Amino acid sequence: MLIGINIFLGLGFAQAMRWVPEKFGHIPFEQVLFTVNSSVDGAGEGVMEEIWDQCIKQPLKWTILIFIGLICFNKLFIYLKKNTFRRITIFIFFLLSLGVLWDGFDGFAKEIGFYEYIDAYMNPSTLYEDEYVDPASLTYEFPEKKRNLIYIYLESMETSYADTKHGGGLDHNLIPELTKLANSQNTFNHGKGYEVLQCNGWTAASLVASTSGANLKTPISQDDTMIEYQFMDGAYTLGEILEKEGYNQVFLCGSDGGFAQRDLYFSQHGNYAIHDYYYAKDNGFFPPDYRVWWGYEDNKLFEYAKKELKELSAKEEPFNFTMLTVDTHFFDGWLCEDCERIYPDQYSNVIRCSSHKVDNFVKWIQKQDFYKDTTIVIAGDHLTMDDEWATEQFGSEYERKAYYTIINSPAEKQTEKDRVFVAQDFYPTTLTALGIKYEGDRVGLGTDLYSETPTLVEELGPQKLNEELSRFSRYYQNHIQKEER
Repeated sequence: MLIGINIFLGLGFAQAMRWVPEKFGHIPFEQVLFTVNSSVDGAGEGVMEEIWDQCIKQPLKWTILIFIGLICFNKLFIYLKKNTFRRITIFIFFLLSLGVLWDGFDGFAKEIGFYEYIDAYMNPSTLYEDEYVDPASLTYEFPEKKRNLIYIYLESMETSYADTKHGGGLDHNLIPELTKLANSQNTFNHGKGYEVLQCNGWTAASLVASTSGANLKTPISQDDTMIEYQFMDGAYTLGEILEKEGYNQVFLCGSDGGFAQRDLYFSQHGNYAIHDYYYAKDNGFFPPDYRVWWGYEDNKLFEYAKKELKELSAKEEPFNFTMLTVDTHFFDGWLCEDCERIYPDQYSNVIRCSSHKVDNFVKWIQKQDFYKDTTIVIAGDHLTMDDEWATEQFGSEYERKAYYTIINSPAEKQTEKDRVFVAQDFYPTTLTALGIKYEGDRVGLGTDLYSETPTLVEELGPQKLNEELSRFSRYYQNHIQKEER
């Protein structure tokens, strides 16, 4: 039995070593660790089916065949009364099974950066001690007429999807509407997008970075309650600043809000109302048995968003309406009936359709009475994790960037030079885009892009900044994560 377990695990690791980078690219171990320690109940059916088929079912088949062979050999030796030879053979197979297990684990560990994670833990960073500006220590001065915020996170949206003429990597533009929205007045580098650090390279990490100025790290303690009930307890976020000023706040998504603990983060840091797939289902927005993709598709999401915005804008208080699309999630995305079939592959058509939907939604917002007092932030949460598709489209050397733009901001840029920035910089930049004043140009690890102050990625470079953020930080543990040891 132990031989079979070793072989199954070893083959599973070996298969995952090939499958993970093919489908996800080179994901950080932090993402793996966080996912293991949090809820994945709302994961898309396609993802879970691929994991089952590639990383469990195939290794299980080979293990069963090998195990049956071993049983047959064992029976034969017993029949021939070769007990000594049988024991030696079993011992050899046991050693071989350990070799399979180690070889599979070692290859997988290298692929997901497990050894780098251990090194990062053993060699702490002082980046937070040196650079972090505690948001809770600052005073925020709001304009007399507080502005509303509509924050639209676009799943896996890149500027790379544009044509080369508009700063992308294709000979055709999959996102012409989004390209137009990200003109030179609305961005800080003429629509070239932003750097996605590996440590910010998945949805939960991006949401945290852009609204807290910190990065998402998994608690060292394996106590589930550390994540479940105290999500970055010492962080002071955009949502908390706005909550203190009386904002009504909603987080809308078409998937399970509990996936990767997004509901806990937003509810604990800003008291957002979580309107996810289950909220819509419970409120009769669609039939009880309706479920597609990760929950419900973006066609419905934008219609529900309009309904939510009408209700929020009818109230006296200002609002922060944050939403997350899902159709462009890997693999291949969700191609709804309203999307045109222009390109030979599905994912390109989904991306093209998403750009059109977002543009229509923005145009609807601009026609509403509340628009004059509303700032819109649109950000791709990270680069697409459909690495196989991306490699086919751009090659392996092309430097991809995620999408970002701000619409209807009263703030003015102090410099026209192209900026280099990461998700942490969105935090202070969003505050300024709402007309909020505060001391200095830094909040958290983020830098106000309207200022001339260099961002940390401009000072250190993407590789060095990612390295520092990936390392263990005593300040982060004690003051942001507030993990008791």
